Amino acid sequence: MVLRTRRDRTGGDMSLELPALRGDDPLGYLAALGLLRLLDAELPGQVRMSFSRSTSSAVLHSPLTTLQDVANQLKSVIMRIDPEGALPRAPATFPLRPTTKSRNGPRPTGGESDPMRVPREEFPRLMAVVDPLGPEALDWLPFLVTDLAVDRNGRAALTPYMAPSGKQNVWTFFRKSYEVVRDNPEHLTEALTGWRRIDGFTGEYLDHRVLRGAADHPSGKSTEAGVPGATWLATQALPLLRLTGDGITATASLWHRLGRRNIMTWPLWNPPLGVHAIRALIEHPALRPNPHGWRNRTSTPIVDRRGYTSLGVFRVHGAERQLIPGRKNAGALAPIVILDHSPDTP
Repeated sequence: MVLRTRRDRTGGDMSLELPALRGDDPLGYLAALGLLRLLDAELPGQVRMSFSRSTSSAVLHSPLTTLQDVANQLKSVIMRIDPEGALPRAPATFPLRPTTKSRNGPRPTGGESDPMRVPREEFPRLMAVVDPLGPEALDWLPFLVTDLAVDRNGRAALTPYMAPSGKQNVWTFFRKSYEVVRDNPEHLTEALTGWRRIDGFTGEYLDHRVLRGAADHPSGKSTEAGVPGATWLATQALPLLRLTGDGITATASLWHRLGRRNIMTWPLWNPPLGVHAIRALIEHPALRPNPHGWRNRTSTPIVDRRGYTSLGVFRVHGAERQLIPGRKNAGALAPIVILDHSPDTP
């Protein structure tokens, strides 16, 4: 493996390519955004990100000079999370979790399986329960659930980045990957250098390759095998991804409704950008799929390159949730083709 490290032309920071965080993959891209957000909190104003034109891998621009330096910084973040909690800097009681006989933390009357999923009319009660938990919990809440949309059961809608199945809930979305990474912090190094899949880990369905059929697994049994380090990083990207809705359907930054399909599209850019610039870029209207090129469910979405090259963007990728046999959730994120021009134009 060749690791590209060079002095940034614009200053004293190093440019460090992160080979496993590929921008052409939904999990790799979200993990790159999560990494940037975490490092920006640790090194305010000193961290930027771009993507390699040749490999599509994320490139980190920061005072950190090696991949091990980056991994060590992430391990420091993990070690400071409350062992009973799930999120950096947030209280151990957030996200709210289902109550058990031995745990009587704050919970609104929203549901036994997930107290974060309340009927829309009870959303003010949810906010009232979260408010005493502190500003960090309140900062996270609007990126996880919104009363601007509802699910099929009339509950305030979750971000489309979540697709809970079975007993999964908002708490486990963050807690499961944190537990695995905390127990083996080397998963963070693997997230940056080369992914290793762990049997029985769902990856929160941010990666369709988590689904391994009987023919693909040495045991001859179908199983799920995810990448804990990359998944944990991806969950940390949510505060960069605005959640909203139109009264009925929820949407978030990078997500678009085309006909009856919800698709995710994202840009790769070359000039190094910080957190605030990236937030602005990913919301730019020039990056929305072109509805004029949309005909039916089999049509390929189009994001015309003539509208985005002036933004420093050199490529746009996409993904869509792929239904999972035997699961009743929204499915796992799988890449789809995004055209960069209309088939009618050269």
